[in-house]
Amino acid sequence: MHPRRARLLAVTTATLGFGALGTATAHAETPSFCQGRYVCLENGTAFGAPADAYPETSGDDRITAEQIVRDCAAESEQDIPGVACGFYPYAEPRTTGYGTWKPLTADFSNCYGGNEQNNLTWSHSNEYSTSNSVTVGAGVEIGLSELVKASIQTSYQHTWGRSTGSTQSFSAFVPKGHKAHLQHRYQRQEVTGVLWIDYEHTGTGPMEGHGHHYWAITDFTAVSPVKDEDGVVRDQVALSRPQRLQQGDCPD
Repeated sequence: MHPRRARLLAVTTATLGFGALGTATAHAETPSFCQGRYVCLENGTAFGAPADAYPETSGDDRITAEQIVRDCAAESEQDIPGVACGFYPYAEPRTTGYGTWKPLTADFSNCYGGNEQNNLTWSHSNEYSTSNSVTVGAGVEIGLSELVKASIQTSYQHTWGRSTGSTQSFSAFVPKGHKAHLQHRYQRQEVTGVLWIDYEHTGTGPMEGHGHHYWAITDFTAVSPVKDEDGVVRDQVALSRPQRLQQGDCPD
């Protein structure tokens, strides 16, 4: 059965089952992980679909994947009444290697030369955040990270989430007539699972389920920095490849 059809059938069955008793019974049941990638109710109904199966805009009986993620993040941070969320990982988090290099400083233009002493230095403590496979704003990541972290630590006693990077000092020399900047990268880890949400109210307002109590996103992937045993991220710092100065890089 196509995952999207499986979700639609499931939430319809769930709504029929609870609808006659009213919305107050929406939290009477916490879905369980089942069938390798879905969540199930006690009556055996499985539901869930990948994020790209959800519509781009919401309606009376449809919801966007972005709203599910945002609402779960808000519930995790603020304990929103009438909303419950959970995340079931498919397997233990896996290290995915170093990410791409990102600038730490602006370009330094060596217009006039100088001695052989280092002329570009950096000493800083970075904040490392998390991300996920559904595009949402940076402010959402904190709450969502805490939701995933709770599941990871319960299942695997694994470090997860945002972290402060180790304070480092790094110096480099930029040759005369060139410009360059300091850059860094760090190891990442990711975990894939199913993210589910249970709405007490099924209306179309804020924190409501657009016609259904239960929704779930399968194959939901969250990414976090790899931490040492002390919980600190050890990043790599390097000088970018020096580029020749162009007109306008130096003051007249």
